[in-house]
Parts: sequence; structure tokens; C-alpha cells
Amino acid sequence: MQKAISRISSLFRTSRTMEITSRNFKERLPEIEAAIDSASFLAIDGEFTGLNAYRGISPIDTPSERYDKLQESARQFLLVQFGLCTFHYDPATDSFSNQAFNIYVWPRPCSRNAPDPRFLCQTSSIDFLTNQNFDFNKLFKQGVSYLRPSELEKLKNTMTGRQENRRLSQTPGTDQNRAIPIPEDQEPFLAKIHKQIEEFVKSDDQQLELEKCNGFQRRLVYQTAKEKYKDLSLTSITKTGGDRVICVIKADEEQQQNMVWLKDQAELSDLEEAFGFSRVIQKMTESGKLVVGHNMILDIAHTLNQFCGPLPETYQDFKAMTTAVFPQLLDTKLMANTIPFKQEIFNSSLEELHKAVCLPPYNLPPVPPKYSGSGYKADSANFHEAGFDAYITGLCFIAMSNRLGLLCGAGDKTKAGRVLPDSQLVHPFLNKLYLMRIADIPYMNLAGEDLKPDRGHVFHITFPAEWKTADLVHLFSSFGYVFVSWLDDTSAFVSLKEKEMAPQVIEVLKSSSSYRIQSYKDHVAAKNMVLPAPLQYSGITPTLEKMPFISSNGGAELKKRPLSPEQAAIKRHKSVSDDPEVVKIERKKTFEEPEWE
Repeated sequence: MQKAISRISSLFRTSRTMEITSRNFKERLPEIEAAIDSASFLAIDGEFTGLNAYRGISPIDTPSERYDKLQESARQFLLVQFGLCTFHYDPATDSFSNQAFNIYVWPRPCSRNAPDPRFLCQTSSIDFLTNQNFDFNKLFKQGVSYLRPSELEKLKNTMTGRQENRRLSQTPGTDQNRAIPIPEDQEPFLAKIHKQIEEFVKSDDQQLELEKCNGFQRRLVYQTAKEKYKDLSLTSITKTGGDRVICVIKADEEQQQNMVWLKDQAELSDLEEAFGFSRVIQKMTESGKLVVGHNMILDIAHTLNQFCGPLPETYQDFKAMTTAVFPQLLDTKLMANTIPFKQEIFNSSLEELHKAVCLPPYNLPPVPPKYSGSGYKADSANFHEAGFDAYITGLCFIAMSNRLGLLCGAGDKTKAGRVLPDSQLVHPFLNKLYLMRIADIPYMNLAGEDLKPDRGHVFHITFPAEWKTADLVHLFSSFGYVFVSWLDDTSAFVSLKEKEMAPQVIEVLKSSSSYRIQSYKDHVAAKNMVLPAPLQYSGITPTLEKMPFISSNGGAELKKRPLSPEQAAIKRHKSVSDDPEVVKIERKKTFEEPEWE
């Protein structure tokens, strides 16, 4: 008990810093775990070596398709800085305080059998981090190591097997201790080694380090020295640079057994230490506390993939894995883009969101560091430092929760509508991750079924690589305004603004030798079927069809593409090009934004 009290006292005497590296992680881990245990909620943020792999995101993605792209990025890039900010509510003073930790993480191999991962860097991401004064030297030299739990277990099994073989090799009569013939060309080497050992035995020295040799030679040294020198302990050590040499120590049989036990324990202890930052994630899981992030889907994917286990292949398994590790998640980006907040907040990037909640009608209370030097202050401005971004995310959550309390009449108006993280008012936002650039599916629902909007006004079209957006717009010109979402050089989704005209599209346009068109529903159904034969391209695009041609009498004559009987039956909306007097362009949103509960 006294030892534990002394340890805690020394912890608080230590000068506090929010920066965590391999030099202070072991010492600061108890403090991090205590902060998680006592927190009302946690906020996280990450910095990465890259964001997007080779496939870009599309406004027509489904949550499952977005996950496929997400896992590709999470497997190829690294999270290199993890920001954790714990927020602590004190009922006596009706106030929050914070503790922040800015942790450099780096997958340093702890042994020859440990994972030695390869990863990608995205130029724009590295350039961004450099411009934010990210310390790459500190990352590579002092980053906190980590292992997945399955990797730790595998290394433990390998190590205990090797330790058992080592003991058997020192036990007479076992297969591992069976003598091997000594080649003639190795006899001079062994004679030299034995001479060194004999001189060591006669000396007052307690330890001797033999010269570097290969693995076979070390085996011969062990075999011959053990037979001749019973009161010596021989063990292999790895020097700086990776060279392995034999260390000879004077010790009787009992001392040798104790030394073997101590070595075994030290190896296991080093392995546990290599588990490193993954212990923090384990502690977060055990706590069951609410974890808040801003546009956090990448943070979650990278955290799971690096510190918990490989991301699963299927979307449903990803949802199950996420809720198992983080039972309660909340995305402030989603809150800010949801009624009533989106009617008051017009830019939901983290920095702009923070500016918005610092002004009326929001009331952001002071959230000082819990201890001096243990957290951020209101006048700090370290955006894009993971710990600071986590702090700002927590502030935005507090401000929006309080605003929600006032609007719903559920908060205490004398306390600025105080709404705590466990309030029923925030439950509609739990376990929903914001999805960028998808108008009709704003979030990924981890705890239930995802939204399934009607996409009857969306069409998939394949076409020659020479086609441009203008060609697609012209092709669909009979149906009014359209939104084109490119998939690759030869395919895209085209969405109608005027949804009621959707039933006529397939009948009027049909597929031709230049393009193929499908409804969104048919495209999804045919995704896993055999691909159709490539299109035969004539070289004429819809835009070229509008170009002037030379008439038979030599004069220039502007000819419009004639309408088919089916197209003529459809009322065509007048465009700016059809009426020279129309100059004003209406600035309207392409689609009505969906409402969701």
C-alpha cells in the first residue's frame, strides 16, 4: 500500500507535459489510465501519413461502398499522432476541466519476429504536416511502439517456445542438447575461444564478451564450453546495430538457473512494453466512456486497424468490431450538420465550428486544465496538433449539447442549459459516423440499419473516355438540370434535379453504340455480374453534334440535333443558351437536403 502511495506521489511531483513519447510513456501510462477512468467523456483526433488511397469518394456511395474505400486507405497509410483529451465534470462547481495527451506512435519492431510494416505516404498529407511543424524526427526516434493483441499473443507463444528450447538445450540427454560433429576448419576458432575463456576463469573479472561470430559457431561454443566449464553461464546478447555475441558470466548452477529465469522474465517484460500505445486503446474500451471526434470515421478506422486488429473485409463486420471496441461514439461533424445546428452553423470544419460556438446563441463555458500543464487553455491555438484538435472537439460538443438543452427546454437555464454526456438529448447522435459528400445518406449507422434513400432519379452511364461533363449534361438536357458524379474516365452517375422526370429517361435515351445507361437499381443489381462488352465508339460526342457544319452551298449553317419522337413529346426546360435575353443564373442547391431523425 505504501509503495502504491509513493508511486502516485512521485507521479504528481513529475513535471507535467502533454507530449508523450517512448521516453516518458511508461512513466505517464498510469496517469493516462487514471484520466480515462475519471473522465466524463473522451475526445480523440489523429494525424495521418495520407488520407485517400487510389479510389476517390463519390456522392452516390453507399455506406458499404464508402467502407470499402475507407479500409483501403486505413490499411495503406499510418496514424502517426494520436490526440486524447479527457473531460472531467465537477458537479460541485458545475464546470468541466480537461487533461490532454499528444502521443507520437510508431510501429517499431521489438524483435526479429515482430511485425515490420510497410506503409504509404501521400505528398499532400506530408506537406500539410510539415507546414504545421510536425516533428518527424521525434516520430521516428521517440514514437511510442504498439502491437495488436493478436500480434502480442503470437510473439508470446513464439518466445515461450524459444525459452523452452533454450532450457532443453542445456539439459543433458535431450534432442536439443545432442552434440554435433565439429568441422575441422572450425577447430582453430574454438581453440582461440577456449583460450580466452580459460584466461577469464583465472582472472578476477566476472564477465567476458566473446568476439562476434555466426550462429553455427555460437552453437559450437555453447556445446564445447558447457562440457568443459560447469561454473560458467553463456548467453547470447544483441548489441546496438543488431550484432549477436556470447556473454560469459561466472556463476554456479543455482545462480545459472536464477539467471535463466530472470532472462525469461525480462524478455516477456520487454514484449509487454512493446505492446505500448495499444494499452491506451484497451483502457478506453474497458472504460466504456463516450468517445467524441470530429469527422471521425478515418480516426476510428486507423485506430482499429493499427491497435486492435486488421479491418474486416465486410461492412457488417466492421460495424460489429467498432461497437465492440468503442461502445459509444459521437461525431460533432454530424451534430453540426443536423437540424437545429445546421440552421445556425454554416461551416462545420473544426476551426470554424469552434468560432461559431464561441458566439451567441451558443454559450461555451471555460474548460481549464485539470492540473497545471496537464491540458490546453482557451487562448491556445495549436490547430492540427492531434491533442489540441481533440480538445477543441470536446469544447464544441459541450457547447452544442448545452445549446440543445436550451432549445429543448430540458437544460437548466441558470446553468446555460447544461446537458451532460449521458443525457437522453444526445442519444440520437450516438454511434453514427458522418459521411462526407453524400447528400441523402449523411451518416454510417453503427448500431442499426443504414438509411436507404430512393435513388430512382439516379442513372449509371458508361461512355467513351473522350466524353466530358458537357457531353453528359447535353445528353440529359431534355430532363432539366443534372448533377454528374464521375466514377472513372468512362463511367459516371447522373442525377436529375426534377425527380418526377426519371421514369422517362431509360425509354428516351436507351443505350446506344456510344453509351450504355442503367437505372441506379439495375446497376446495383448487376454489379457482381459479368461485365458487358466494350462500347464501339464512333468519335462523335453529344457536344460535337451541336457544332456548325459546312452546308452544300459553302455557307456556314448551324444545325441542331433533331429530336426523336420520344424526346419531342417531353417538355424541355428553356436553358440560358436558348434565350439570349436570359442572363441571370439562379443559384440553387442541386438537391433538397434530406431530413433525418
